[in-house]
Amino acid sequence: MKLMRYRNILFLVSVLAVVFSITVIALKGLNYGIDFTGGTNIRFPLKEWVTSSEVMKALDTDEIRRLELDFGPPQPYSYVDSQTGRQRYGVLITSRFMNEAEQAAVISALEAAFGASGDESALQINQVEPIIGKELLLNAFYAVLISWALILVYMAFRFEFKSGVAGLLALIHDVLCVMGIFALLGKQIDLNFVAAMLTIIGYSINNTIVIFDRIRENLRFKKRDQSFTDIADHSVVQSVRRSLNTTATTVLPVFALYLLGSPSIKDFMFALLVGLLVGNYSSLFLTTPFWSFWKTAEEK
Repeated sequence: MKLMRYRNILFLVSVLAVVFSITVIALKGLNYGIDFTGGTNIRFPLKEWVTSSEVMKALDTDEIRRLELDFGPPQPYSYVDSQTGRQRYGVLITSRFMNEAEQAAVISALEAAFGASGDESALQINQVEPIIGKELLLNAFYAVLISWALILVYMAFRFEFKSGVAGLLALIHDVLCVMGIFALLGKQIDLNFVAAMLTIIGYSINNTIVIFDRIRENLRFKKRDQSFTDIADHSVVQSVRRSLNTTATTVLPVFALYLLGSPSIKDFMFALLVGLLVGNYSSLFLTTPFWSFWKTAEEK
């Protein structure tokens, strides 16, 4: 199997994915949750599924308009109750920081439009001060940068600098692709998303290390007529089954939790699903072609 002959196509797919993600992020922007912006979110339980436009219409009352709450796009959700096995529905409302009177006004408007769900335990109200939100956003950014830097150092020390750069390139590709999909779908970027990103970074680099381990072993027995492209091809073929099996066994429980888990972890599981698939692709079909291209250019 000569995968490296399609190296240019693989590069093009990765570049297009990154360009698409950056374009979507630039045009639509990221929907930061209250963890980062500060504010209030209300998880309001419903008896049946509603659309985002129906929720906005319910909140378009004289009293709510006077409060000038600056709502974000409402996010309807559904999940299976682990105790009863019944399908549950709800909607996530986000806004600037609300006091108790404003919270009561929003809940009253929703109850007037959709009725009380009768499940008071499912009603959740969370608040974060704006100053704390900005600090959390900065810390999240630092956490991702530090993880990238440490991974680059580790890869360069264990293998070589080129391997470290290839691994870092794949991680940037993975994070941008997941962020692009979240921006496209309008999903919230919060602390759960950051936790998912750090998990994906660890998973993806682990996959990459396995492949570069195979490359290092194969380089020891490199023949004179063998090119670095041949070594890369052989290493990917040796690793692809293991990578696909590992990804499949990880994706299945994550997908089950996405379908059946509570609303608070749905976006986290969705980010993991996308990140695991993208990370598996970049480990196999981005890092290795990039490494072989760099080594071949250096040799020439």
